[in-house]
Amino acid sequence: MKKILFLLLVLLLLSFSSERYFVFKMTEKQANYHWQNMEQIKSILDQSMLPHIQVKQIITAIDTLQRDLQIGLKVDSSSSTDDKR
Repeated sequence: MKKILFLLLVLLLLSFSSERYFVFKMTEKQANYHWQNMEQIKSILDQSMLPHIQVKQIITAIDTLQRDLQIGLKVDSSSSTDDKR
């Protein structure tokens, strides 16, 4: 009984430490559109009347998102271009 409880405890602890990966599929056109939107948002924020610290936080969040997207970006040229969703 103790072994079973110990194994369950180890399993629970390991399940919280594992990473999950998400895959988002979009066309190159969609990716470019969203990327340009993020750049426009940063430009608008830079010219806004918001307090400087808030603008810096938002722009840093967008930059981090863009950097993570670049790191995780993989082009799948094997997918069908006829697939329009």
